[in-house]
Amino acid sequence: MSVTTVTTVAASARISVEPSANLTPLVDTSRFPDGSPGEVRAAHRLYEHLIGMWAPGVIEAAQDLGAFAALTEGPATAAGLAETLGTDLRATRVLLDGLSAYDIVERTRGTDGQAVYTLPTVLHGVFAPDGIFSLAGKIGHDRNVAWHAWRHLAGNVRDGARSTEGEQRLNQISEEDYTSLVRGINFWAPPIVRSLAEELRGQGWTSGAGRKLLDVGCGTGIYSHLLLGEFPELEAAGLDAERIIPIADRQAADLGVAGRFHGRTGDFWNDDWGTGSDLALFVNIFHLQTPESARDLMLKASKSVSDDGVIAIADHIVDEDGGEGTTQNRFFRLFAASMLATGGGDAFSVQDYDQWLSDAGLRRVALLDTPMHRVLLARHA
Repeated sequence: MSVTTVTTVAASARISVEPSANLTPLVDTSRFPDGSPGEVRAAHRLYEHLIGMWAPGVIEAAQDLGAFAALTEGPATAAGLAETLGTDLRATRVLLDGLSAYDIVERTRGTDGQAVYTLPTVLHGVFAPDGIFSLAGKIGHDRNVAWHAWRHLAGNVRDGARSTEGEQRLNQISEEDYTSLVRGINFWAPPIVRSLAEELRGQGWTSGAGRKLLDVGCGTGIYSHLLLGEFPELEAAGLDAERIIPIADRQAADLGVAGRFHGRTGDFWNDDWGTGSDLALFVNIFHLQTPESARDLMLKASKSVSDDGVIAIADHIVDEDGGEGTTQNRFFRLFAASMLATGGGDAFSVQDYDQWLSDAGLRRVALLDTPMHRVLLARHA
């Protein structure tokens, strides 16, 4: 792929999409008779939340069985897919019908009366393990970590998910699970990068020769890679664990920016980041912290950027003044529950960030809304 492809990927964030599958209504509220008790209506609404586990259940089972990979080859009947996968015919039909109920596959009637199931082209890469915006890693994380963790949320609420010494904990998963998950959340990047790039340009930020980006905890490097497409003279360094950097380097080559992306293996807590970066980027790093470690991270960030440099933080940032019921705030508060379930971290508020910024001699200069994140920009005070 070329730099043009990188720019095209970022631009795809502007394309409107249909509501996500988990928003497919399963209760027909128009069917309630006049005068139905409020408790009955409320029970129906809450039941729809309680059966939310059905969606990942059928999606992840289909992924485990290889159903999506098979449907990428073309439409199939339940009988045809069962033969390909070596699965039970009736059970395969039930699974496919479940996927169609969530608008994951399209169900049509063939000329012989049998149902035919089609995986929309737009979803082929979403389930392919090597797709740039694949959810395969997220599914693996669910299987290895999340399903078990959510069952123990009540216990973490009782004890605050604290260590045996009573201290708040960082949210940490094994390197193996991190490696799986990191490729499963690339899809977050394009709208974030598009908004960030437009705001940087609006503030007069340019990326002339010699401009340096430091991507702390870069993961696959997708944010750096897309920003390199936005700013053709920018150079980027991505810092992450030893087993992650090769993933970022390979993706940089795939996206045609390997010459300007330099992966660095290291521990971002204990290793020196250097100084003089023009842009320091932190994506989904702060929500894994405790308030104390977040403050320490901000202090280190302040030292890493040049006098006129910018710190950009993309995370699940609650804006208490931005409207209590906004879509972003609602999602972030649920995301905080997922952090609690898996042992630590939080969705911190704008006020929290402002305090950490002030302690580090920084000030907030912008706060941007994106579909599942907010992007905070800061400079030296």
